[in-house]
Amino acid sequence: MQESALLQAYREHEWELQRFLARRLGSVQLASDIAHDLYLKLMGVADHSEIRDRKAYVFGVAANLATDHLRVEGRRGVILAESGGTAWHQSDELTPERHALARDELRYLQAAIAGLPERCRQVFHLHRYEDRSQAEIADILGLGATTVYRDLKLVMDTLLRARRRFRAAEPDSDGGTHGK
Repeated sequence: MQESALLQAYREHEWELQRFLARRLGSVQLASDIAHDLYLKLMGVADHSEIRDRKAYVFGVAANLATDHLRVEGRRGVILAESGGTAWHQSDELTPERHALARDELRYLQAAIAGLPERCRQVFHLHRYEDRSQAEIADILGLGATTVYRDLKLVMDTLLRARRRFRAAEPDSDGGTHGK
């Protein structure tokens, strides 16, 4: 599988994108999350030969994602202010049950990652926890860029499937399960 030109543009300008998003959002961590969302979004976009400036396109999508995030957060603030702070506080409160459920989900996702080949786990660790670019990972592990991309895609697909499975089996408040 050959990487799309849009993903190549993303990879070529990844650090620049991160800085752009961090300035726009005021948070390096949030910028990283939005950049990850951008990457996943670009994975689903077929190559369009009519896009002449791929860098501008990628930055435009990044700006739209950041704007959408800021809009949602702004609206959340308005709702919170209108409700006197009670609407969000009640639903976002970390109860012992929610804490236990989050721990269970984390263990479930860790088990999913543990089931992957060692190289995939290494690639994921270097990318997510050591903040290495895909090019750096390829150099460190002596792999091709396509191999690193495929390994990260496998990890992301595995995590998404595991999360969906976990959430589908999560009990409802009435004792049933969601999605069944």
